[in-house]
Amino acid sequence: MPDHTVRRRTTALALGLVLVTIAAACGQKPGVHDEAADALPEIIIETTGAGGAVAGTGDTATDDAAATDSGGATTPGGTGGTGGTDGAVGDTDGGTGGGAGALSLSGDDRTGVSDTTINLGVHAPVTGAAPLPASSFEKAADLYWRYVTEINGEKVLGRSSVRVAFKDDKYTPNTAIQACRELASSSFLLVGGGGTDQIQACAQFAEQAGVPYLSPGVTEAGLKGLNNYFATSMSYAQQTELLAQYVKKSFPGKKVGAIITDTPNFDDAASAWDAAVKRQGLDYFRTLRHPKGNNSWITTFSRDMQGAGVEVLFILSAPVDYIQFAQQAGGQGYRPQFVGVGVSKGLNAVLGAGCPDVDKGIFFSPFPGLDWARTNAPEFFQAGQQLGVPVDDIALALWGLAKTQHETFKRYEQAYGSTDLTREDYVKMLSQQKGIASGVNPQLSYTSDNHFGASQVHVIQADCSKGEHVTLATFASGF
Repeated sequence: MPDHTVRRRTTALALGLVLVTIAAACGQKPGVHDEAADALPEIIIETTGAGGAVAGTGDTATDDAAATDSGGATTPGGTGGTGGTDGAVGDTDGGTGGGAGALSLSGDDRTGVSDTTINLGVHAPVTGAAPLPASSFEKAADLYWRYVTEINGEKVLGRSSVRVAFKDDKYTPNTAIQACRELASSSFLLVGGGGTDQIQACAQFAEQAGVPYLSPGVTEAGLKGLNNYFATSMSYAQQTELLAQYVKKSFPGKKVGAIITDTPNFDDAASAWDAAVKRQGLDYFRTLRHPKGNNSWITTFSRDMQGAGVEVLFILSAPVDYIQFAQQAGGQGYRPQFVGVGVSKGLNAVLGAGCPDVDKGIFFSPFPGLDWARTNAPEFFQAGQQLGVPVDDIALALWGLAKTQHETFKRYEQAYGSTDLTREDYVKMLSQQKGIASGVNPQLSYTSDNHFGASQVHVIQADCSKGEHVTLATFASGF
């Protein structure tokens, strides 16, 4: 395929990917600075139930902050895959860290919390190296909370309003810290939307500032041992063992290879994958690490893999790299079975730019496909229709994450016998929870020394004829 065609199609991807934000499988090297002093646009999404008041935004940066599933489900959810390997959902009576009032309140940081409102903060890139349309957050970030407060008329920890603030981190760690500092001044907790290096930077800031911080699982480097950081899905390194199992079972006897971006943030995943390959006894060629920022490696790597007879190719890179490789390799007559971990290459937006070259690619994901949701989560579509919010796989991912957060708030009230919400007590409570389940995202079980609490994945496959990824397995913890 001519280079100009590849450029046009991958440019379309950059404009169309609205949920690389949930866990972009790429990152810029720490310290790269891109106009970090620029003003950071903020989107405030208000969700107010009957009689609820809205707290102030408080979005001025403060100098006080430091710069820097396997358990039981309590929320019902179906497990129905559409084929492939069946995944177990786990028990339904997981521990919650004790009964009502089992823990004692001792914290005093109630930032982002009023008598009527809980404020949450999210950061992700909408400009910079991985631009993302801000409108996607405006439309879907608060869908679940509106469903709870407006449609169901429920309160969240005794409060009638949940508010979501979003800031553009411009895809650089320095700017991400600035965004997180500003969000932390008025938000109870922070959520990292995407970009491995940005998540690292903000998680380390949050540790010093005493702010709870959640993100999808990415690298473990720089995040292990942080008291305030919690991964809401399996890290890349954790997923590689399951992927090696899946490849062995689904593609027996096939020659396997891997292409992984050459960045320190993927070193743990690369090492874990190579070890898993040996444990599973796969017929393995080798792991190739490609440079960032250009596609000069694609032709050579494609020829190496094709010449070695690699039929199943694990790729861990940015979605644009994945699409460019698939297109150029396909033009050379090389069409391996792509497999992978994480989120970003399993987004339906990838198909708009990547089909037909990415057809049949299989990836792990923290959320299932829309085909599963149509049967198992009809309230998601009903909420979107009632509230006038477009529902797609992006909205489903945000819905599942919000459901997980809601479950942690319910457990907080049960553990303390109180709705007095403090950051310190939330972290203490969350560090003891088992079997946190949303019925959409993986179940989570945390301990005081392990905040990488997921042990399940969904398996989805690209179907270009349908224009979406279909679900092969759900809540899988082994193959």
